[in-house]
Amino acid sequence: MRPAWGSKSRPMFKLLPVLVGASVVALVFPSAFERYRASLVAQGESEQLAPPAPVVEASMPPSSGRMLRLQAGPDGHFRAQARIEGVAEDVLIDTGATYVALGAMTARRLGLRVGPGDFVHQARTAQGTVPAALARARRISLGSIELRDVEVMVIDGKGPEVTLLGMSFLNRLARFSVENERMTLAQ
Repeated sequence: MRPAWGSKSRPMFKLLPVLVGASVVALVFPSAFERYRASLVAQGESEQLAPPAPVVEASMPPSSGRMLRLQAGPDGHFRAQARIEGVAEDVLIDTGATYVALGAMTARRLGLRVGPGDFVHQARTAQGTVPAALARARRISLGSIELRDVEVMVIDGKGPEVTLLGMSFLNRLARFSVENERMTLAQ
């Protein structure tokens, strides 16, 4: 007759010696450490720690060498003029926006084509939840930095007051950082 616990429990019995061994080591190690420290004190010595190594800042050079620095405005936001599909557009750099986000009217003006049936997504905006469509901009440039095939979110209707240059653009850069009210973008 087989035990009620069956053969599936046998692997646990194989682990039992390992668990017992680990428990013994855990109990012995603190006392071994205390004996070591007591022997150092008895000999008049103390444990010396090496000073930490100095921190050296290093980074990979940007892949294209293109870099742009922006100064924060009086409100603390970073604004710039970008070119989307070759057309000048004022943008607000927004690390909280998942995509480059713009309204449907702005998208039409910039030459981004979305139809009424493309608004199958929902976007949470300051105005609430609104229908949105995903599209691709063939080219977005900001100063000397230029990216191709960037995903954008088109908000049905007017959309945001200013086009948001979000993470679908920023994540494609070699790096971006903010320090002392200056944003550095590198491609």
